[in-house]
Amino acid sequence: MSDEEDYMSDKFLQKLEDKRPGLSFSSKTARIHHQEHKKKEKDEKNRVKPKKVLEAEKREEGLNSAISSDNKGFAMLSKMGYKPGMAIGKKGEGRSEPVPIELKSGRGGLGRDNEVKRKLEDFRAKSTQAKEKRQKFMTEVKHNFVDRMSSKFSEQRAKGDLYKSQKVCADLDARINITESERSFFWPDSYKHKNETESDTEESEEEEQDEDLSLSCIEQLEILTEYLRTKHLYCVWCGTAFDDSEDLKTNCPGNTAELHDD
Repeated sequence: MSDEEDYMSDKFLQKLEDKRPGLSFSSKTARIHHQEHKKKEKDEKNRVKPKKVLEAEKREEGLNSAISSDNKGFAMLSKMGYKPGMAIGKKGEGRSEPVPIELKSGRGGLGRDNEVKRKLEDFRAKSTQAKEKRQKFMTEVKHNFVDRMSSKFSEQRAKGDLYKSQKVCADLDARINITESERSFFWPDSYKHKNETESDTEESEEEEQDEDLSLSCIEQLEILTEYLRTKHLYCVWCGTAFDDSEDLKTNCPGNTAELHDD
């Protein structure tokens, strides 16, 4: 190398032999690499496969190939008019392909797999039924709770409306000189006649209690509402007395609190 040549230049680097591992730029290295590759392929080809692998390959090859014309069964079918692709049977309604082979890999007895599958399906069906039954039960509990709360709220509201109606009924009855309530629950206890003797009061209360004992607050309110609307043309929720039945029918929403809420 002359003094004028730069040892760091590309010219200088190109003259050097590539010694990097894995690279074969020289003809000798390439030839050796090619020979090794051919030897490896030959060894792979001549290597004896395990018996199980050979059996699996042969089995797969046999299952994937159609029955040849040399087969005795095929020859018998051909003599009877069978052609490849035709369905067997008098009217051609049968199979067009042989019954498929199902390979058994496990060590369980015959029919065990089907039994295990059947039990698993039964278990899943029972689990689904149990889940649906549980969901149905929870839904019923929820509905029952809502119904109870709704009934409790309705009962409390009915008690307030009943007391208000009783006071109105006592005042309206007094205006037309009615001195005794038609039913025991039409007037509040504080409005009932005080001129009766104690024995008469106890006797009348016992008779009224026997008659109205089975009535709830809501039922009492319905009866008293009808009495006020019929006798006095009065609606406790409208808070007014109407001129006549036609006026009541036209201008009053109805005979329940819910109709007046709308």
